[in-house]
This record gives sequence, structure tokens and C-alpha cells, in this order.
Amino acid sequence: MTRTASAGVSTPAAILSVAALAVAVAIAFAAAGNGAGAADPSGAPSAPVVTAAPSAPASPVATPEPSSPATPSPAPSEMIDGSEIPLDDANGNDIALGISDREGLLGDVVSGDAGDGMSVRWGTALVRNLDPNTLEVTWVSYPQEALITLVVKADGDGVLLRFGQDAPYPNTDAMGADRVVVLTFAQPVSASDVTVDFTTADD
Repeated sequence: MTRTASAGVSTPAAILSVAALAVAVAIAFAAAGNGAGAADPSGAPSAPVVTAAPSAPASPVATPEPSSPATPSPAPSEMIDGSEIPLDDANGNDIALGISDREGLLGDVVSGDAGDGMSVRWGTALVRNLDPNTLEVTWVSYPQEALITLVVKADGDGVLLRFGQDAPYPNTDAMGADRVVVLTFAQPVSASDVTVDFTTADD
């Protein structure tokens, strides 16, 4: 006699089919989970990729404004022309020497040491070299306060020194006092190439 399974009773074949389907579904879910969660074979989730933020643009560097050019200092000859220097006087009088050097021959002018009395006669001068560029000139003027002028100019191959001052006629016996000036020239000059004259009005 053949037995027929009654309705509602599971057979062994049906039970195996359901179990196989459940295993397949579980394997599918497991595979899906592994593929989405990690690229690392160990199963650990991979580190997130960090994208660096764009750096801020560099601030423009300010370019300093060019400074104004410095005013050039006057050349020594420009400072000497039109200047006045005090001259040494053994009697303590205020004696000044006003200098005209329009050709820029001089590099420096200072007073020498004046002795007591007269080293030379009126209307004459003693000129000597202290070095190739420097002359010492000694002459006399009245022993009183005074402004004496000196014009320096080229004279052929030499130099002309023209003093302007109050003075008596040459070779007089009037009392005078030494005046000494030291002139430093921009170029060498020999005392033998120097002419000295005197006038009461410089030109």
C-alpha cells in the first residue's frame, strides 16, 4: 500500500530545499557586505582618503618706493670760493681773509702762524712750498682789525695771488704786522710759478 503525505506535513525533500535556499541567501548577503566594506583582504575597512584643502594665495609683496636721491655735497672748490677764514694775528686783532677762487684751483685754505712784527716789507710777499700742492704765503697789513681779500686765478702756466687791503705806498716805514695763509691746490704748484700783487680793490 502507498502512503500519501497529508496536507500540512513537511517531507524530508522539502525541508532540504528550504535549508539550501537559506544558506544561499546568507552567502549572498555575506559577499555583498564584504565587497562594500573593505578593499583590504584582511577584512579591515580601508582608511578614508583625505583631500588637502587648496592653499590660500600668497599675499602680494609691497615694493618700497625709491628714495629721493641725496643732494650732492658741494665740491671743496665751491665751498672755498666766496668763503672767509680768520687769520692768526700776534696782537689779537680780528683779521679775516675773503677768498675768490672762481676757477676752482684750491682744495683747502687755512691760516698760518703769524709772528710778531714784519717778516717782509710792504707790497711784497714770501711764498714757499710746504709740499708739492701746498704754498705758505707771508705778507703784511696794518696792525688792526681788517677784512683782506684774496683772488686766486691761473696766470699762464703759473698762479696769480692778488691781495686787496688798505696799505701805504711800497717801501714805507709805516708799521705793519705779519699775515700768513696756507693754500692747498688741487694740482701741484711751484712757488717759483706764483705771482703776488696787491691792490686796494680786488677784481
